[in-house]
Parts: sequence; structure tokens; C-alpha cells
Amino acid sequence: MTRTTAAGATALFWVCGFGFIGGSAGCVADGHPLGNDGKVEIAVVVDGPLFATDLLDEGGLPAGPRQTPFESDVVLRMTEDDEVGHGAYVHVRVEPPEALVLGLAIDPEGEGAQHEDGSGPTCTVIDGAFRCRGDSEGFARFSIRSAADWSGEAKLIVTWSDRVAESFIPVLPAGLPEDSDNLQLIGVGTGDVIAPTYLALSCSIDALPEDLGTKWPEGRIRAREAFVRASAPVNSPTVVENAPVVVESLSPEAALSTDETCAERTTRLRVLLNAQGESERFFTCFSDLSADVELSVTSGEKRIDPRPVVELQPEPRLLRVTVLDGQTSLEVDFSPETIWEVSAFDVALRAVPMDVDLSLDQSGTVLELTTASATLSPQDSQPTAITAIPSGAGTSRLVVRPRLLAEPSCESDLITVSEF
Repeated sequence: MTRTTAAGATALFWVCGFGFIGGSAGCVADGHPLGNDGKVEIAVVVDGPLFATDLLDEGGLPAGPRQTPFESDVVLRMTEDDEVGHGAYVHVRVEPPEALVLGLAIDPEGEGAQHEDGSGPTCTVIDGAFRCRGDSEGFARFSIRSAADWSGEAKLIVTWSDRVAESFIPVLPAGLPEDSDNLQLIGVGTGDVIAPTYLALSCSIDALPEDLGTKWPEGRIRAREAFVRASAPVNSPTVVENAPVVVESLSPEAALSTDETCAERTTRLRVLLNAQGESERFFTCFSDLSADVELSVTSGEKRIDPRPVVELQPEPRLLRVTVLDGQTSLEVDFSPETIWEVSAFDVALRAVPMDVDLSLDQSGTVLELTTASATLSPQDSQPTAITAIPSGAGTSRLVVRPRLLAEPSCESDLITVSEF
């Protein structure tokens, strides 16, 4: 418990308030104003900052589980001429008024608290003002509660006669305080590469189509499971529980979801930490286009800095294998001939680099490839040319596959090689 004594002086402690929850006037309406020679001690039961909420319902009230502490009892002790202020009353308010709510004591058995039957000293609203009256020992007890997303330094003001006592109370934003540690995004992060799956890759020997579909293909969206982890401050081990964390994609090529299929996606996801400092699992979703995906992770006064950056490689949609003009019919010639052009395209019909394996569909020695693999050219470059040596009569096709994969297997038009 933190105590401050004020007789026209300023004191520091933790408090917040605005409005009133429950209660009745009771005997607070009786008694007499604390005199000009009176003094007030202020004690806050919770020794530490309170936490604001970051989520409000349609009625403007806090929604969902709360990070604690978000409320506390406050005890006033009044004296007059160094005697207990039995029956003396003072007025209490909070600035700014949206910072905190004033209400009945949380602990009904605490000193200065209202009794269950409504008798005894209490604090309540009378004539539009929150008033507290001292009991037989000069005590009065009420509660303060953060019920908004306001954060900052709130001021509790107790007034009587022409005197005032003030106490300043930090209200932290919902989330991790500055002295928490090890905020991490687990499962995806800087240095990670989201590789193509080739599940949507099709083959073509013709001109490019006008449309290759959506960059978010239903049932084939690339995803990584992830969660957030943090460590609580040594002196406040419980503050991580229900601490909200906001994970956000800063790239149009990435999104977040609670479903592995990523059918429902959002660019901003709020998760809560549990008592061990870990969030529930969620999924980072990636489109079929390429990008350097930057992710933002923030919680209260903490953030991951620098932000995690993930390399998103393009998902090829079309593998085009074409025979150059005049190269479908060749004669045996033991010199290399440029016969094919091979390109890969993403969903936006942009040429993308792609590692491929090359082989020939033939019996006997018809064509001999000069290379067994290639990296296809990116946009604004010439298509990758493939050469072979016509070494025997017969027919053959070029077969192109993604590196180290058996499917899909894309074949060119038939090449015929004749003797001299």
C-alpha cells in the first residue's frame, strides 16, 4: 500500500477515476465538511500502475479478459486538529475525467469500506459530486478503475474547504510495460524464405493467357504457424496474462488468420498472452506474388525492433516451353543449336526466376542437351534459351520440371531430326 499525506501539497501514488458505479448516499449525506485545518492521507492498495483496456464493446465498456491490475481500492484518512475526522467529508474527482471511474470499495471488509447492509461510512455521488465521509477512525474507502483506452498520468484530486490534495497515477496502455523482456514472434521472422510450392503450376506451349486467376488461390494459400512470446518483469510476474499483442502485416502480399487455410484473412490481428507469456497460435498467410514482407509486433510500450522481414518468393503459375521458329525440323549436325525458349510466369503474368531440370523424351541419340538444368530469366530479360546437339535421326521433346521435383512435367512440341 502506498500512502501520501496532503495538506495543500502534491503527492505521488497510483490512482485513476471518473463517474460512479453503484452505491447509495447512505450516511455520506450526513456529517460536516472537513475544516480548513483538516488533513487527508491517501493510500492506494495496489502498489503499481493500472492498465487501460484496448478493446471496448458497442456500449463503450471494456470487452474481453482484462490485464491486471486495472482497478484498486483507495483509502482516505481524515484528521481535524490532529484528531480523527469522524463524520467529516471531502470531495473527490479525477482529471482528466475519462481516465478512471470512481466507485464503491472492492474490498467490503477493508477499513473505511461500506458495510453490506449499507450502514457505516461510504463514498458515493451526492448532488453530482463524489463525496467521502470519515468513519469513527476517520477512514473512507472507494475504488478506482480503468474503464477506457485512455493512458497517461491521471490525477486524483481531493478537495475540502479551500484546501486540495493531489495524487498522480500512471495508467499504462494495455499490453507489456517497458521493463518486460524478450518479445518475440516465433514461427516466422527475419531470414525466413517462403518458397514456392508449385501446386498451381500449369504448362503451356502457346501464347500467354489474359488471366491466371487470383493471387490468393482458395485451398492453396501458403501459410506459416506462428505465436508471440514475452517475459514478464521480475517485479510484476503476472502482468503478461491477458496482455494484448497486435501483429500486423505491412505488405499487401501477406495477411494473418486464425485458420490454416487462410480463407478468412486480416492485415491486423490481436492476440492475448497467457500466464506463461505465450499467445494462442495463428497463421501468417502469403500470396502467390513476391515481396519482402514486413511484420509489425506491438504490445503496450513494447515492440519488436527492427521489425521481422520475410522473403516471399513468387509462386510460378505457368511454365511455357516453346520451340523457336524453324526449329521443329532439323538435320543431323554435331554443332549446338538453340531450339527452345523456356519461361515461368506468376499470377500477374510477370516472368519470374525458377530453377528447372531439363531432359529429353526420346529413344536413342536424337538430341543431346548442352545443360541438364537452368535458372529461368526474370521480368524484363530475354527468355531462357535452351540448346542441344542434333546427333541422330528421330523425334524428341524437351521436358522441363521444377528442380528436384517429378511434377509437373512440361513438354515442348515434337522436334524431328533427319539425316543429311
